[in-house]
Amino acid sequence: KGKGGDKGKGDNKGKGGDKGKGDNKGKGGDKDKGRMLRWLQEDGAITTGFSILELETDDLEAEIAALSELEGVTAVEKDGIMHIESMEYQQKLRGGGGVADHIREIQDAIGAATDELPEEDAEAHHGRRLAEETPYGIDMVNASYVWPKTPEMTEPIKICVVDTGYDVTHEDLPKESDGVAGFNNYGQSWSDDGNGHGTHCAGTIGAIGGNGIGVTSVNPDPTKFTFFIGKGLTNSGSGSTAGVIDAVNACVEAGAKVISMSLGGGGYSAIDNASYEDIYDQNVLIVAAAGNSGNSALSYPASYPAVVSVASLTSSGSRSSFSQYNDQVEISGPGSAVKSTVPGNNYDTYSGTSMACPHVAGVAALLWSHFPNCKNNQIRNAMINSSNEPQNQNTPGWDKYYGWGIVNAGNAYELLKNGCEVAGGDSNPPAGEGLSYYALGGKDQGVPLTPTPAPTPLPPTPAPTPLPPCPGAQQRFEVQIITDNYPGETTWTLTDKCDASIGEMMSGGPYSTSSTPYSDMSACANDGQYEFKINDSFGDGVC
Repeated sequence: KGKGGDKGKGDNKGKGGDKGKGDNKGKGGDKDKGRMLRWLQEDGAITTGFSILELETDDLEAEIAALSELEGVTAVEKDGIMHIESMEYQQKLRGGGGVADHIREIQDAIGAATDELPEEDAEAHHGRRLAEETPYGIDMVNASYVWPKTPEMTEPIKICVVDTGYDVTHEDLPKESDGVAGFNNYGQSWSDDGNGHGTHCAGTIGAIGGNGIGVTSVNPDPTKFTFFIGKGLTNSGSGSTAGVIDAVNACVEAGAKVISMSLGGGGYSAIDNASYEDIYDQNVLIVAAAGNSGNSALSYPASYPAVVSVASLTSSGSRSSFSQYNDQVEISGPGSAVKSTVPGNNYDTYSGTSMACPHVAGVAALLWSHFPNCKNNQIRNAMINSSNEPQNQNTPGWDKYYGWGIVNAGNAYELLKNGCEVAGGDSNPPAGEGLSYYALGGKDQGVPLTPTPAPTPLPPTPAPTPLPPCPGAQQRFEVQIITDNYPGETTWTLTDKCDASIGEMMSGGPYSTSSTPYSDMSACANDGQYEFKINDSFGDGVC
């Protein structure tokens, strides 16, 4: 299969721009090439975006070259293969080889979990389902700090999971009555997860909390978010690049703000890169798994600049042995031995950057629901600027193994309280540019925190106007009062005891402000006898 994009890409970038592509598929061998090319040129439905062409040919490269010569066509590419990024899936493909490090990581995670259980429960941990558990990753990303806060969004934020599907009947997951909907693909339903991977990832993002069963999640309250499920992969765990983009575009059309993609495969695609840039320009944040090859290779879509690439950690906070490391790794999340929901009201432990990805996507959605005026790049940068530095990180700041650090929802929430620009930088790109102008990815994504501007200093208090001197031999009598905690109870008088015709010379109170000095009372007085009297109406004195 070959993917073709045309010069209208700027208006509707990437795959999925031509909604009529299902009717526009063309087939033809070498002998029909001329007819097929004329059909492409004459068909008015193909004007912008992309189309999928099924070519029956022995020379695909020649077909691609011929298509590339058409006026207005800017890119033609062979379609690729995508697959889930879990170690269980990849070990199955490899026949189970190379699993020793992964097994040790699972054993370490299980040991850490059982250490926290009462002795009588630890022994039975693997043989029965306990009351609701909090998987270690939920605490690691500090999601519970944000749970008591009230979101500012007028409607629940929509989170899209592009994966193998979703068990909509699961006891511990939101249902269609909670607003869950989806996109069918490959002739399979979004609500049929014949693999289990998609249901597992969704459970990390939004398994129901506080119901006494199963597990909790980053977003445990189904009234504060909704799921949209994009069937980007088949029940076998794999799919096409074009199928993934179809699912992503369906998410955007459904109003999703955060898209979680625990998948990868294939190399760089100019058409895909343009597609993700266009989606980013629509103020959508896409998060993807960095890959499980354990090497420095770039995995896509995670390594596109408009996508957040997530590395995996063990329960101790160290790098998972399988997690890929490169310049596009941006942030880290728990990915080794993560427990979550799987189809059939069951729960299981999976490992992979697939498991780290939904932790970060879930945190992004949790934060955005509380700060809806922020843009995608500001939520993205706020997570970077507030991340925890791993204990095993050799250098401060960014590195290729952990990115900018471990995502921390509580830290990011507090940072965002200072304002979107303070936490995440500018969101007003230059003329002619979209929000993808700020999408650099990985080591280049970090932006320095905007310092809170110092308050404008108050003008100096002018010196008091000096009082005129008293006439003759008179002297100035000044009264200075500092009120107590009950200023309304305090009054005072100054009386001339020698000259009854003068009597009370000055008086003050009651006052309105506690613990405040009052010193603007004075009078000129002759040499004589005066009575100063201060009174507390409650009778307990000035205190």
